[in-house]
Amino acid sequence: MTLEDKINADIKSAMLAREKDKLEALRAIKSAVLLAKTEKLGAELSEDTELKLLQKLVKQRRESAEIYNAQNREDMANAELFQAGIIEQYL
Repeated sequence: MTLEDKINADIKSAMLAREKDKLEALRAIKSAVLLAKTEKLGAELSEDTELKLLQKLVKQRRESAEIYNAQNREDMANAELFQAGIIEQYL
């Protein structure tokens, strides 16, 4: 099962379970994968490319959380860290 197939299945289950925060993280992964595929003219992504893509998404979420913490926005920081945790599950 490819990463894209797994993400699509998890999106369906998150929608059925009404897990809004998890769904947001999964959709971000799907969006990044589709964007990377279109850059490569629809070619399938290698496992290494998918891994780098996921690592980049986690890094972005953690950096955003640090910025939110510096601005005393705990609610936003917690949301970013939650998404980073969801994305890390696919690494």
